[in-house]
Amino acid sequence: MELITEKLNNIFLKAFRDAGYDEQDIKVGECAIEKFGDFSCQSPLFLAKKYHKAPLIIANDVLSHLPQNEIIKDATVASPGYINFFVDDKYLAKYLQEYLFDVDKARKATGKKMLIDYGGANCAKPLHVGHLRSADIGESIKRIRKYIGDECIADVHLGDWGLQMGMVIYAVWEKHPDLVYFDQEYTGEYPTQPPFSMEELKVMYPDISKRSKEDENLHEKVQQITYELQQGRRGYVALWRHIINVSKKLIKQDYDKLNAHFDLWLGESDSKVYQDEVIDYVIKNGYSRKSDGATIVDISLPEDKATIPPFMLLNSAGSALYSTTELATIVQREREHNVDEIMYVVDNRQELHFVQAFRCVKKINILKKDIVLQFVGFGTMNGPDGKPYKTRDGKAMGLDELMGMVKSKALEKVRESRPDYSQHEIENISDVVALSALKFADLSVLRTKDLMFDVDKFCSFEGKTGPYILYTITRANSILAKVEKPSGDFCLLDEDRKLALCLIKFTDSIKQAYEKSAPSYLCDYAYNLANEFNTFYGKSSIIYETNETKKYSKIMLTNYTKNMLKKCMELLAINTLEKM
Repeated sequence: MELITEKLNNIFLKAFRDAGYDEQDIKVGECAIEKFGDFSCQSPLFLAKKYHKAPLIIANDVLSHLPQNEIIKDATVASPGYINFFVDDKYLAKYLQEYLFDVDKARKATGKKMLIDYGGANCAKPLHVGHLRSADIGESIKRIRKYIGDECIADVHLGDWGLQMGMVIYAVWEKHPDLVYFDQEYTGEYPTQPPFSMEELKVMYPDISKRSKEDENLHEKVQQITYELQQGRRGYVALWRHIINVSKKLIKQDYDKLNAHFDLWLGESDSKVYQDEVIDYVIKNGYSRKSDGATIVDISLPEDKATIPPFMLLNSAGSALYSTTELATIVQREREHNVDEIMYVVDNRQELHFVQAFRCVKKINILKKDIVLQFVGFGTMNGPDGKPYKTRDGKAMGLDELMGMVKSKALEKVRESRPDYSQHEIENISDVVALSALKFADLSVLRTKDLMFDVDKFCSFEGKTGPYILYTITRANSILAKVEKPSGDFCLLDEDRKLALCLIKFTDSIKQAYEKSAPSYLCDYAYNLANEFNTFYGKSSIIYETNETKKYSKIMLTNYTKNMLKKCMELLAINTLEKM
């Protein structure tokens, strides 16, 4: 089904061409002043210089060539060159019925295949507050992309090859030095079950990490274990596999709590099979040079305003680095998944790393096709002091602790507002309210901006919050539950036009969210729609309306709003409630 904005753009494109303005990209947007129209075309302002005509002359030319259509009514020209118009009420009613009856109707495949990396959790460590935004933003971008029609592959990209592995192996040895994993003479099969539980794994890394910072000898032992692991020592590799398997279960539980789901559970180690090939390719083809013993690739450009350091392929000892792994991972993703685009949803502070990696990939020309490599950065979650949110002792706050704080506040709010509910109902509602509060607060901020943590504000049932959207959905459900299934002819009333117009703007909002990789546009839309519906509700007597035509139309608008808000929340990866 062709969307209303697409139809309007095509109507104006024809009018411009018929008026003698041979343009390819004419766009119609929302009218800035409500009394002048529902929509506006501002293109005459941008064409004045090209055609050496006043914008008003161009606008009047175009207006006189508008083709006959069922959408536009009362089109007028306004200074300095706007073409403002209203949407015909009959068409608006028809469009609402055809499109909003099923908000997935307009979906169609784009033919684009992308891989999106928005995990980055480290094995052997619990998720902390720093993982929240990547999970929330990445999952929503993935869902928006799929809704528009892209084929998407989500990869968690686990940190599974670093020093933390050596720390956990050391912790196991310290408790159980007689295990076969530490006997270099052992040649048999290793146990299939890990020698530690999930709960034990949670405390192993923090304990050794803290101690190794205070004990240089311990730190050196951990480094040696890590080195031997990466050189393939059998017992260490077997233990490493246990750490990976237990960690994945633990990490998956955490991501499930955030409604973040991945198609691939690969880690840094999975790209190792491509690493030697990539290193040889870069060196043999003359893309690298030596600098103080290290192997580097120069990637700076004449137009750079700031210095871009070289890409480090190998350190002075000849060892591969994290940057080397990134290069190998890009090659792996292109070869194994044949994607058109790879998107990285990561903290703004990692931008330089990805600039270097992307430039290196482009310079060495190693990919089979011209893949789009996109860095989608986001700001930090900050405390009241404006600094990245941490616990009182200065550590990065664990995700469980953060979610526990929000859940506690949600419980308090639900108990206050629903004292007649059972404890079971309160618990279930609070879980959904808490997650909606945290995720909506995260996603409603423009992605590149920092997020100020404010649990009281996030959990409020008023204002631009997740609980407010949930409340609006349940209000609509309550109305619909009290009326019989309506029948009749949909007739748009003047008093309901603002809600109707707000409903049809969903397509523009999701298009912006898609093009700018910014779920905040969808949050803005959901909030505006909820406001319009609550205004509509305050002015309407829906349940007790005696005029059947009016009643039917208002009930249908209520149903459309409920479905649209639920769709928005689904695309934001936020669960909804039937009642609260």
